[in-house]
Parts: sequence; C-alpha cells; structure tokens
Amino acid sequence: MKHWTGIILVSTAILIAGCDENNTARLDNGSTQQAAQNDPFDSINNVIKDRPNDAELYFERAQMHYGQRDIASSLADVGRALRLDSLNPSYYMLLADLKLINKESRGSRDALLKAHAIDPRNVDVLLKLGELYMVVQDAENSFKYLNLALKEDVYNATAYRLKGFNYKFLGDTLNAISSFQTAVEQDPEDYDAYMQLGLIYAEAGQPLAEDYFNNALKVRPQSIEALYAKGLFLQTQGEPRAAIDVYNQILTVNEDYFEAWYNIGYVHLEMLQNYDSAAYNFNQAIATGPRDYFTAIYNRGLSREREGNLKQAAEDYRAALKINPQFDLAARGLSRVLGE
Repeated sequence: MKHWTGIILVSTAILIAGCDENNTARLDNGSTQQAAQNDPFDSINNVIKDRPNDAELYFERAQMHYGQRDIASSLADVGRALRLDSLNPSYYMLLADLKLINKESRGSRDALLKAHAIDPRNVDVLLKLGELYMVVQDAENSFKYLNLALKEDVYNATAYRLKGFNYKFLGDTLNAISSFQTAVEQDPEDYDAYMQLGLIYAEAGQPLAEDYFNNALKVRPQSIEALYAKGLFLQTQGEPRAAIDVYNQILTVNEDYFEAWYNIGYVHLEMLQNYDSAAYNFNQAIATGPRDYFTAIYNRGLSREREGNLKQAAEDYRAALKINPQFDLAARGLSRVLGE
C-alpha cells in the first residue's frame, strides 16, 4: 500500500509561466498578408522582416516557441528581444522560465533579479523569486520576496500558498495550515492549497482531510492526484468500500493507472479478505504497471496462497524473487507454500 510520504508535496508546476492565450503576432493593419494556415509562424516572421528592430515582436515569437516547447528557439528570440530592449521585466521573466526548464536555477534567479531591479514593485516578479527560493529551500529569501509581494497585494493567494509550502518544508505545520487556509480564503479556486491542507490533515488522520480533497475535486473534478489522495485517506481510515469507489473513479479517467489497481487489490486482500478479487486487481496492476513490479507480483501470490492455490502462489513468489532476490517477504512466502 502507498503511504502519505509518497504523495505529492508540491503539485504546482514550479515556475513554468504560461504564455498568453493569444499567441498570434501583433500586426499592423494591412502591413502583411494573412498567416498561412499550415504555419502559425509565417505571419510574425513576415512582420519581423519588415520591422527587425522591434523587440516586442521577438518576444511574441519567443512566447509562441515556448508554447510549442521549442525551448532553444524561444531562448534565441528572448535574447534578441533583450538586446533591443534590456529594460523590459517581462522579457527577463520569460528568460527565467526558460532557464529553469534547462535546469539553470542560478540563471533563472539572475534573470528575475534583473527584472526586480527594473521594476521593484512588480508582484509577478516577486512571486517568482519567492517560488524559486522556495524550490531551492532558501526559506529566508523566499519569505523576503513573498512578503514584499503581499505589501503590494495583501490579498494575493499565490503568496500565501507559497508561504505555506515554506512553512511545511520547515516543519512548521501550524503556520503552514494558516497560510494555506488564507490562500483558499482569498481564492476559493486554489486547488493546490486545498490539496496541501488535505495532505496535512490526512497525515494526522483528521476527518477534515476528506473535506479538503473534496474541495480540490470541485475545482478539478477529474484530478487523479486528488482522487488518489482521497481514496488512500478513506483506506487508512478503515472505509474499504468507499476507498474502492474512489479508486474506481480514477480508473474511469485512466484505466491504466496501476496504483489504483494495486490499492484496490490491497483493500480486497487485507481489509475485505476477498482473495479472488485481490488477485484479479493485482494482476491488472502487473499488466499496467512497470515490468519490475515485484510487490504486486508478491501480493498476487499472497492472495493465491490465502485462497489455497499454493502452486500459483509459489510461481508468483519465485517471479518476485527473480526480480528482487533480496525480497525477504517473497522468500518466506515461498518457504511457506513449499512446506520448508
């Protein structure tokens, strides 16, 4: 069975800023022909030929490349934009995102600090700095920039949520709860804050966990992350049927989500003593999971042993040991069914 320590700590996509929904180039009326339908870049490329010194056009094309996950081309264009206009904080913010994607956290930080120097009161820049320092576990600097953001916007839910993550990483559960609760008060659609509150209360075995997972599901009804966390909480609280219902909801979203199959098998095996169903679900977990899923193979063997099918149980225990020769549970299981 999965444990809480294996569930998502930070479910936000760290510092990956979304591009504008409108990724088309800014065009002067009548200055270019209509973009070719087969290539969305034709239009802006033509405009850039006419206005090669317009930094904003390179920035717009950089965003388009970013939207298509062409990081190298996006970096090249944002570099051109910055050479033409080195005082636009938006360019540095995109550069920071691109650097982070390339795992250059220091370069990302430097770009954000330049943006901050240009526009010290820019809330988006302050939030990104706070988040970046949070990711590298520099809580002092993270709090510094998040508090500056809150001076500019005292109702900013993102700032409170990120402070909650800092407190959680520091082991300060009470302040983490307070910050996440403030985040959802400011933004009732803050899925990540609901999830964190659910995980904190689930770890403590508190019934409030289910309420927070339900709130997260109101925001994202098909979130496998939230469904899995809710199902696991119900399982740990001794509600096997309710847990199975939630795991089955996951399988309607993704029938190959092997961890749901595994947990259903575990509930049937250990809580309901329904060994035939347990073996079936572990079999599904094996079919959809990784090739070396020896724990599922072992548990299928245990299900078969408990229903009296010792020959097949022995086969499963041997298969688990072939993958992991040090797996003591499988070795003991094999000894049991062989009468050794």
